[in-house]
Amino acid sequence: MNDKIDIIVPWVDGSDPEWIRVKEECLLRYGAEEKSAAKNRFQSWDNLQYWFRAVEKYMPWVNKVFFVTWGHVPKFLNTEYPKLRIVKHEEYIPEEYLPTFNSNTIEMNYHRIKDLSENFIIFNDDFFPLQPIEETYYFRDNIVCDEAVEGIIIPTRIGGASNMFRYVQVNNMMIINKYFNKREVQKKHWDKWYCEDYGELLERTKSLNYWYTFPGFRDPHVASAMKKSVLARLWELEGEALDRASRNRFRAHTDVSQYLIRYWQICSGEFYPRRTLGKTYEVDMENCSEVVDVIKGHKQQMISINENCGEEEFEVIKQEINKAFEYILPEKSGFEK
Repeated sequence: MNDKIDIIVPWVDGSDPEWIRVKEECLLRYGAEEKSAAKNRFQSWDNLQYWFRAVEKYMPWVNKVFFVTWGHVPKFLNTEYPKLRIVKHEEYIPEEYLPTFNSNTIEMNYHRIKDLSENFIIFNDDFFPLQPIEETYYFRDNIVCDEAVEGIIIPTRIGGASNMFRYVQVNNMMIINKYFNKREVQKKHWDKWYCEDYGELLERTKSLNYWYTFPGFRDPHVASAMKKSVLARLWELEGEALDRASRNRFRAHTDVSQYLIRYWQICSGEFYPRRTLGKTYEVDMENCSEVVDVIKGHKQQMISINENCGEEEFEVIKQEINKAFEYILPEKSGFEK
């Protein structure tokens, strides 16, 4: 049996004039590295209602959805719905870190959210469940479920994204290797690191057995189970690093990310091993029809959709993707007016 399990999902309305004004002021005052403040990071798919419908339909056991926002709220949201909690940045992020346009700052302070359950799942608004998911996929007896699969940090860009993510991965691993000895961790929890359920992914960990420190981890870009107490513990141990990162108004190479929480849970052995399901799509005109087919056919447990195209193509792709979501999720959820 599990205690209550919440979902946290952050959201940005990139068309909000006041948000744009404050963002531009911060850009002038603080500057921003690389593409971390690029316009396409905030292009809207206009399909948030389908995210709520999918969560309600495929994850009905969720206690509450904590909807984290700069201040704007979608017009369709039923803010009186008992399973919805609107959380503004100013309600939980310390004043010295605000205003922020840094997703890492927003996520690495989640433990401060009032009434958030100890067990929670971090979502993005572009992670869509397409099949029923049992709560035991994320938690068993209040222990997170995850996969312990090693990986390497490749010094290159990820799709159309900034290479900033690679620097953040290194920062995360510096902290992990400071506190955990790879040989001791894997010896103590051998069955969790070499679990047959990982399938061919086991070869990744085996191939990195030569290294005496953790080189990195496989980072599935899907929703992950987290413990609030683990994030709080990280602030106790690495408060200086997390404080420094949280002061970055935009994403920067000195950041740490929510993946650090996941790594800590894995290295401490406080998890049940299982393979992570789902797939990320960098959508463009060439593979749009494939993604539409995946959605309509419920072919993945969960998908993440990122645009990898120009503005004109994006509008065409958005229309096709949203038609597919309307096809499988035509009925309003309780989260909608």
